[in-house]
Amino acid sequence: MRLTALGIAVALYAPLVGCAVQGHPPLVVQCSAPAKGNRSGSALVGQEYGTQTTPIPLNSVQFSNWDTVKILSVQRLYASRTPSSTVQVTARFVSCADTALVIKVRTSFLDANEAPTEPTSAWQTVFLQPRLTAVYAEKSTSKSVANYLIEIAPI
Repeated sequence: MRLTALGIAVALYAPLVGCAVQGHPPLVVQCSAPAKGNRSGSALVGQEYGTQTTPIPLNSVQFSNWDTVKILSVQRLYASRTPSSTVQVTARFVSCADTALVIKVRTSFLDANEAPTEPTSAWQTVFLQPRLTAVYAEKSTSKSVANYLIEIAPI
């Protein structure tokens, strides 16, 4: 088998692809200015207000900025019911940095209508050594959880 320069480059780069932005990069919310106009409808009717944002997928991780996306990879996400029917989410992160990395992480638990089932969890500090992993876990207090959203921000 003959190796080309491209083949060698791919072979050398392959171990690092977990930390690279591939295809669809992890989402960082993009916002646009609110449309002008009057609010219509009853005050008791749910509706969108102000600034428009890109969609945020549920049951996923949301990064606060692109700099964090470049140095942190989400290797796995897990969600399961506890024996008391609450939900535990767990995320395993991989540091792609050559220096120690400190992030803060929190979780929002949502019902089937995407309404909060409880207040957003407190920020937890997660420490990652260069090129190693760390685990974050959070449990809901509500049994009516149908979805979750984990947020990450640098410290």
